[in-house]
Parts: sequence; structure tokens; C-alpha cells
Amino acid sequence: MLFLDDIHTPECRAFAEAWQVWRGADLAPRRSTVRIEDIPKLLPQISVLEIISPERAEFRLAGTALCAAMGIELTGLNYFDLTAPETRPRRVARTRRIVLHPCGAHVLYPIVHRSGRTVLTEVLSLPVWPNEPAAPLQIFAISVPMEDMRLEEPAAEPKQLPRGEGFHFIDIGAGVPDADLNPTAQPLRSRNSVRTA
Repeated sequence: MLFLDDIHTPECRAFAEAWQVWRGADLAPRRSTVRIEDIPKLLPQISVLEIISPERAEFRLAGTALCAAMGIELTGLNYFDLTAPETRPRRVARTRRIVLHPCGAHVLYPIVHRSGRTVLTEVLSLPVWPNEPAAPLQIFAISVPMEDMRLEEPAAEPKQLPRGEGFHFIDIGAGVPDADLNPTAQPLRSRNSVRTA
């Protein structure tokens, strides 16, 4: 994996760096190599999705900052249910590609809050393979508001994630999925050493 030139937040960059350490020489890390203790300050913004079936991606874990921003407890919910019917097939396809291809994804969500203010939230998602072949594949993601949220109220529509802006898959060493799902595909780039898997 190479670093994204267009990562906006230091938190997303720190998460990407930790993920690289966890995976070592592999294409993606296994759950047993993930060291949550490497990113203690990021945990409120971390979520873990388990890909249960083609129609269900369950929040196995949802950080406190993410739940507070959305105004609901996300743990146990189906991520796909937070999608408008007209955009659900595309979101399902993109999410499944992250673990099945595998690759990462980067997107900005314009979250409208109850105050009427719209705040862009940067989301970086990366695959994690299970320890046991029969266990569900996982996606670890970090969600970081790009503005100060300390005085902001929760999302106006907590059960509806908006369409993301600038979505693109991230090449972690296996290429990226179909162009029709990824209009702005670009590899991650590093300012330091460059390593392709």
C-alpha cells in the first residue's frame, strides 16, 4: 500500500500507517495481527464492518465519536440499511469489492447536522482478513470530520448516509475493481519509501 496524496486528516494518515504495519508483507492484515493498542487515540472514530452476506454488512464495532455524530448507536446495524434505495446497489457493490478484490476506499461524506450545517467527513476503509477461513471478512474504517465538531448537534438524518463525494478505490497491491464503480481510481502514494505489495 502507498499513501494517499489526498488524505486530508492526520487521523486517517495515522490509521493507514498502522494498517501497513499490521499487514507486514501480506496484501491485507489478518485479524490476529491487528494491534488496536497502536491507535488508542483513533478508537472513537474507528468502525469495523463484517461482511455477513451480499445484503448485510454489520457494524461489529462503531466508535463513540461516530455514533455521537450520527446520533444513534450503530453497533449491530446493517450498514446497507443506512442507504437510500436508489444508491444501495452501488454501495453494496463497492463495499463487497473492498474485501473480495481486495482494495481500500476513500470518500468524503457531506453530513448535514440538525443545526443545518454540513460538515465533510473523511472516511478511509481498508480490508482485514479473518483468522479462520469460515469467519466473515471485515473492513476497518476511520471516519473523521474535517471541521471542529465539539459544539455540533448530531446528524439531521441519522439513519441515512448521504452519497459520498470523490469516492475512489485504493490500490493496496492487487489493482482496483471495475472502472464503473470507481470513477476516480488512483493508487496510494508515499512521501517516504514506496512499497508495492
